[in-house]
Amino acid sequence: MTTSSKDLVSQLIELSNQIGSDTEYTRSGGGNSSAKTGDTLLIKPSGVPLATLREEDLVPLDIPTLLHALEHPEELPSNEDPVRAAAQLAQRGAFERRPSVEILFHALIPDPLVIHLHPLTANAITCNTRGEELCDQILGDQALWVDYTDPGIPLARLIDERRRAFTATHDTAPPAITLLGNHGIIVSGPTKDAILERIDFLTSSIRAAIDEAGTALSGSPSRVAEAFRRAVDAPSVALSTEGLSAAASAPGGPLIPDQIVYAGSFPVVLEATDTEDIVAAKVSLHRAQHGRAPIVAVIPGLAVAAAGRTNEASDNALHTFLDALRVARDANLLGRVRVMDDRERGFIENWEAESYRQKVAASQGS
Repeated sequence: MTTSSKDLVSQLIELSNQIGSDTEYTRSGGGNSSAKTGDTLLIKPSGVPLATLREEDLVPLDIPTLLHALEHPEELPSNEDPVRAAAQLAQRGAFERRPSVEILFHALIPDPLVIHLHPLTANAITCNTRGEELCDQILGDQALWVDYTDPGIPLARLIDERRRAFTATHDTAPPAITLLGNHGIIVSGPTKDAILERIDFLTSSIRAAIDEAGTALSGSPSRVAEAFRRAVDAPSVALSTEGLSAAASAPGGPLIPDQIVYAGSFPVVLEATDTEDIVAAKVSLHRAQHGRAPIVAVIPGLAVAAAGRTNEASDNALHTFLDALRVARDANLLGRVRVMDDRERGFIENWEAESYRQKVAASQGS
């Protein structure tokens, strides 16, 4: 092995160990990496963690043989896995461990170093129904999108097809970053530092888009709360996004009579992305189902809002509901929470004494 080849292999090991030690990018034996020295592919064995990869672990394979197998899979033995068969034909010397199952796309990407990962941040795009659109929107021509297909020969051939199509369309080499739908990423380059820069660009670009979307979403509970207030024709609304509110979900029913009186038997469930018309429609449906307008609205995982005739009334309704969430949480820690059944709830809802208390609460918040 020449000095330059030794340096390239050293860079591969350093890159693999560094990235493999970060659970943002991979866990256990996931992901794979390779280096090309002449017409030899040195690739991580299957199941060996990137974090502990050593030079002596690398499996040497003949690149021309792999590319021929990719182009002519019909020539491979039909009675065994085609990737395994290609690896056996391409092996140089004896080796105990199987090479990564992704040997074929490592062989077809010409850059000296290639790494394949399953990053949490990037997979917010790859595991997304808008994946290709988001890839183009966030990364532009710095990344290539490949739809999900089965690993092995089908995936390698689709990657090859997409790379050729990019070159035909743009009259330039395809990007060094490839996003694989419902799978992960491939990043290639001439050096360890070049690949690290590309991974950082990829991760930071997607993280910025996620944070921007999160900021927009986190501001929407107040908008939805206002839409809820208008839908129930209440002068006041109280909103909480902290503590139990931030993890709130709709409970199965009221716990005590006071909850029915001050916060209603059931909240309406809204989403942070609901428009004013959708909020109004959900409130109307709730009224039809329960015979009365909701007092409390839950935006699951984000917030709780409560409407009232006065600020005091809406604030009291909000905290009554939050108190119920706390009781339910603590009851479930000790056993299982019991909600009031339909008969018990119906009695309170229709009891004249409690109806009077509801009217007083609505007007005075007491």
